[in-house]
Amino acid sequence: MLSTRTTSGRLLVALIAVGATVGTIALSGARADEEQPKAASDARSTASRGSPRSPEQVLASLNRAMAWYRQARIVLRSIDGTGAFASTDEQTAARLLGRAFDAARAQAALLGRETGAPASADGRRGERRVKLEATVRQDEQEVASLRARLREALPGQRPALERASVAANNRLELDRARLAFLTQLRELESSRAGSDDDLEHQIEALQAAVPELRTPTAAPTVSAAPPQRATSGSWAMVQRLLAAQRSRSNLDELEAATNDLARGVDDDIAAVRASIKPIVTRLEVLAKDPTDAGISLKDSQREFRGLLERQKLLAAVVLPLREESALARRYAADLKGWNEVIDRESRQALQGLGLDLVGVVFALAVVFVGGVLWRVAVIRYVTDATRRRLLLTVRSVVVTVAVALVLIFHFTSEMTALVTALGFAAAGIAFALQNVILAVAGYFTMVAPNGIRVGDRVSLQGPFGYVHGEVTEIGFVRIKLQELAGDPLRPSGRVVVFPNSVVFTGSFFKDPPAPAS
Repeated sequence: MLSTRTTSGRLLVALIAVGATVGTIALSGARADEEQPKAASDARSTASRGSPRSPEQVLASLNRAMAWYRQARIVLRSIDGTGAFASTDEQTAARLLGRAFDAARAQAALLGRETGAPASADGRRGERRVKLEATVRQDEQEVASLRARLREALPGQRPALERASVAANNRLELDRARLAFLTQLRELESSRAGSDDDLEHQIEALQAAVPELRTPTAAPTVSAAPPQRATSGSWAMVQRLLAAQRSRSNLDELEAATNDLARGVDDDIAAVRASIKPIVTRLEVLAKDPTDAGISLKDSQREFRGLLERQKLLAAVVLPLREESALARRYAADLKGWNEVIDRESRQALQGLGLDLVGVVFALAVVFVGGVLWRVAVIRYVTDATRRRLLLTVRSVVVTVAVALVLIFHFTSEMTALVTALGFAAAGIAFALQNVILAVAGYFTMVAPNGIRVGDRVSLQGPFGYVHGEVTEIGFVRIKLQELAGDPLRPSGRVVVFPNSVVFTGSFFKDPPAPAS
């Protein structure tokens, strides 16, 4: 008896364990069945998510590309004279902007498809509006008919006709309210569609503002700076160095803007790829099992075609964005090469300026050493005080003129203009100072080896006749005489002053010395 009870208890425990196991398996299967449709629903919602970018973001990206293009054109125009830019670089900038417009148009088409997705609902609302319009017309005819019958009805028929007329009028007002609501809803939808269309119009207007994109085959023309003429001199080297530094600064700013543009385009590509990935996953699932998650075959085909069309539109967005990114990175790499060219030109300008400065210092050293040697030779070998003073004066003039010529010819960049200016200046000075120049020339004539010295007796033709006198001073522009009068000639006490030009304009006689008393 005890053995029988023990066996029955063991069977009962085994049955309970088996039941618990079966219940657990069934429960997990039910949960899996519940989670599978939910996962499929999440996959469908993720795949059918809207456009990765809004119209404002599309225009912001396009304006960013246009701002970069304007900056690139300004830099091209400012440093074209350096020879660092070629027509291919201009074409690269125009192609990059063209790809930005292509990407914007593709995104606008995608946005247009997203906003045009509920077309079936719009169609149903349109059919309902048409039916309501027909119903309103019927209600109006019924109300008019009841009012006509009410005017001609007998007193016993009037209560029933009045109730029918009020009911028909109420139906008419209700249908009119429904029709007005549908009309306002249609206007709201049309305004939204108008904003989407406005995005495409804005893109076209922005592209029309860029003449280089109107003819794709034509090369863009950049209004380059006037070509720089070959110049020489230290000042020209300084100008060249300053221009190179300005060009380098402009190139650095353009390179930073190009890198920012490339990063922005890469972010756009990442956003579009993130939108494509769930679509591709859902398409692969539908390609393997069209009735995934228990949907009908018709709904599966409709979903597959919609996702495939959306995937094509997104791919049309990715392609120009990828090319735009590649062109931006290529342009940034070219900018680095252009910076190297500018740096090389700067080094060459510095070397040329250094050599010019060395030449100026050497020439000035030669001039000053020659002046010192001239002074030493005059003081040592010339004993006559007059000649010594004359030679030292000539030495000062020669050194000053030589220093001025060295500085002028080394720090000028237009030799032709300088020579012309000096020629006109010399002509004007000579005309204004012709008497002074003639007097200085007379001074050198007087102090020549066969000229006169202080203490000599001379006869000069003055404005009132000949003047006899003894030379007391010979200056650069005038000569002083102590007048001699009488017979024999004796000092009269008067001092007569003549310009040295009298040597060329009047009569000049050198008298023999006075006899010794």
